[in-house]
Amino acid sequence: MARMKPTLPLAVATLLALGAAPASAGSPRPSARLGQVILPSGHVLEVEVADTPAKIQRGYMFRNGVSDREGMVFLMDSLDFHAFWMKNCRVALDILWLDEAWRVVHMERNLPPCKDKGPCPSHPPLQAALYVLEVQAGLAGREGLKLGDHIIFSAPPPTPSNQH
Repeated sequence: MARMKPTLPLAVATLLALGAAPASAGSPRPSARLGQVILPSGHVLEVEVADTPAKIQRGYMFRNGVSDREGMVFLMDSLDFHAFWMKNCRVALDILWLDEAWRVVHMERNLPPCKDKGPCPSHPPLQAALYVLEVQAGLAGREGLKLGDHIIFSAPPPTPSNQH
């Protein structure tokens, strides 16, 4: 899933034109930074960290699957009403918007991918968020997640500037 921006179609077209290859199901992209999320139940997720505009825009686009042990956390640059959509997603997702204290402020469950033709609705939160967590559809329900729940995030170590 990608954060919705007016320039998103251009960004997606650019990525596709440059030959951005789809990642296989259940495996992070080669350049992905990985972290960990612990849900209130104790369930641990290995998460890809979307911390650049390109990673935020691409999200889970073109993935063939998302397991119940993985997710993607989006580190936004400001507290805001960050809308997401399911353009070019191949699997349904649950989306959790989190405030600056990593508390759930909004959830959308079992969001289906957009159809190839026709409109692709955006999904804004009802409260401002600083972080967003995408997980396998149905996981929020199975884990009993609710508004106000605290999510624990362990960030990956910083990438040295001399490595890519």
